Formats: sequence, C-alpha cells, structure tokens
Amino acid sequence: MKPTAEIDGWLNPSVALVLLESLRDVDTPAEVLEDEAFRISLPRRLGLSDVIDGQMRRYADMRKRRRQLEASEFLDLLRLIARRPDARMVFEAAGDRLGSEYASRTPRAAGIARRLAPASFRRRSLLRHLRRVAESLSPGSAISADRGDPSISVAHCLPAVADNSGSACGIITAAFTACAHAMGESAPVHHPSCESRGDDSCLWEVTAFDQ
Repeated sequence: MKPTAEIDGWLNPSVALVLLESLRDVDTPAEVLEDEAFRISLPRRLGLSDVIDGQMRRYADMRKRRRQLEASEFLDLLRLIARRPDARMVFEAAGDRLGSEYASRTPRAAGIARRLAPASFRRRSLLRHLRRVAESLSPGSAISADRGDPSISVAHCLPAVADNSGSACGIITAAFTACAHAMGESAPVHHPSCESRGDDSCLWEVTAFDQ
C-alpha cells in the first residue's frame, strides 16, 4: 500500500497490525464451509487476502525491529476499511483490543491503588491514559484534555480525516471505552462532536464518574 503525503507523523506499527488482525477476524467465517459458494467468495474477503497477510507480516517485522510506521500509510488503511459496509464493526473491534492492551500495561499494584483513590484522582489518571491512547491513534494531532467535563479533544483527527461518515472514529471511541473499563471505570464514553460532520474538532466525553 503506497502511503499518501497528506499526514505527517509516525506511529507504532502494532496499531496497524491490530487493525488488520481485526479485519481478518471479521472476514473469517465462524465455520469454514466446504461448499463451492464459500470457495468462490473467499477471494473477495479482503481480510483473508494475500495482500493483507503480507502487510501483517511486514508490520510484525517492523514491530520486532522497533521501526515506526508513517501516519500517512495508516491513513490509507483507515480509508481502505472505511469503504466497507461493515467498517464500523472492524474499527470498533480494533479499538477494543488496542484500549485493553494499553490498559494492561499498568502494573497490578498501581491499578489496585487507583481503584481505591478519590474520583478526582481517577479522573485525572484516566484522562492521562486516554490522551496517550489518542496520541497513538492520531499522531500529529492537537490533543487536549479537560478535567471538568471530563473530555478529550482531538483537532485534525486522523480517523475523521480518513472517513467522512465518521465510522473510523469508532476505533478511538472503542479504545477509550475499553481502556476505561480495564481501569475499573464503568463511565460511558460519548463522541458528540466529529470533524467528519463539520465540527471544529473531534470530542470524546467520559460521563457519570463515581465519587
């Protein structure tokens, strides 16, 4: 996949790898049917194609070598998937995995201490983590956190640039939700403003924080 020159910045190839793994999983049937109809339709399943398999192996090799991926190439991946009728399912599956994986890096002792802390401390901690998640999914964007709402704002959001329908932003919404839940917060995450709809920036709000 030839990257475009529209976006500057770099990101961890693991992000792109998880996105393609989610695409593969969505395109993998629950049961491998042995009839002719399935064998004919198999090549049309993008996630099971040799091209995607080759890209996954390339990203895995980049991760092993600790090389970074151009954000413009990730943008191309987002655009490719955004054309699918089930794009939102793929993006949300990838975001769920990425958010859970990010939160799992927190040491167990720190996680327990955080759950016992006051709501104000937990809010700050969660926003700090969500900001880092946003940075990993939208490098080069202007990202800010508001403790009052609490919320995360992303200007020139990469998923919104990739997809006018807004479905690509589902990867960030799902990642935020999974990260919050993994950190012990049941607060729902909403995406009330989106650049794909003409808003100045993408906004995610975390509501109903327990005291």
